[in-house]
Amino acid sequence: MFLRPVHLLALAGCLILCVLAACTPAPEGSQFWKQVNREYESRDYKDTLNYLNDVLQSENDYNARASALKIVILGGMTRSALAIEAACDKGTARVPAWNEAPFKNCIEQFRWQARTRALDLIDALNELEKVTADNATIPLDFPLPEGSSRRSSMLGRAEAGALPPEKAFDSAVALVVDHHIFLQVSDFVTADDAAAVTTMFEARPVEVPKEAFLVGIAKTLLAAAAVFDKGRLDDSAKKSATLERAKQCLQPALDGDDEALQTQAKELARQIAKKSRR
Repeated sequence: MFLRPVHLLALAGCLILCVLAACTPAPEGSQFWKQVNREYESRDYKDTLNYLNDVLQSENDYNARASALKIVILGGMTRSALAIEAACDKGTARVPAWNEAPFKNCIEQFRWQARTRALDLIDALNELEKVTADNATIPLDFPLPEGSSRRSSMLGRAEAGALPPEKAFDSAVALVVDHHIFLQVSDFVTADDAAAVTTMFEARPVEVPKEAFLVGIAKTLLAAAAVFDKGRLDDSAKKSATLERAKQCLQPALDGDDEALQTQAKELARQIAKKSRR
C-alpha cells in the first residue's frame, strides 16, 4: 500500500504534534502539588507542609489551594496540640504522684508544639492574604481524612489517666490531628453537622467565602492565645499579637451582610476583648 503525498504530510504533522506534546513542560507547581496530595492522603502532614511551601515559592495556578490547605493543616495541628495538652493536664490529677512524669512531659511537649504551630499559622495567614488578595472565595481542594469526624479515644483515656504506650503514641496523636483538621474545616464551611461537612467534600473544590474562612482562623487563634497565659508559657507579647491577629480576621465578616456570620464574629470579638483584659 502506497501513501499519497497528502497522507504523508498529515502523518508527519501528527508525529510533530505528538513530539511537541511530549516535550511540553508540566504547568509550574503541578509536580509539587501532586506530591502534596500523595503526602496528605498518607497523613504525613509534616511532609505535606514542606511540599506546600515548594508550591508557594513561585506564582502558579495552585497557590490559592496550597495556601488554604496549609492553613487547614496548621489549624488542625494547633488545635490538636491544645487538646492533647489539656487532656494530659486533666490526667495528671488522676494518677499517683510517682506516675505524673509522663503526663507532665506530655503537657510540656504539646504546649510548646501549640505555640510553634500557632505562630506558623499566623505566618500562613499573612501568606494567604497575599495569595488570595483578589479572591472572594477560598478553595478547599482536598479530601477529609478518613474517619476524622470521630473524636479520638486518646483524649478521653489521657483525661482518665492512661496514655498510649510509647510505640503507639505517634499513631494515636495522628488520629487527634485528623479530627481537629475536620473540626477546623467544619468551622470554615460553617457547618456543625459532621454528615453535612462530609457530603460537601464529595465534590471538590469547596468554595468558602473568604470572610467565613477568616472567622474560622480567628476561632483557632483565640484558642491558641491561651497557651501564652501566665501559668503556661507566660508570654504577654505573643498573647497580645495572637489576639490582635484574630481580631483583624473578624473585620470582613463584621463589615459584611451575612447576618449569621456577623453574629458569630461579634461573639468572637467579645471573647477576644475579654481575653485581652486578663
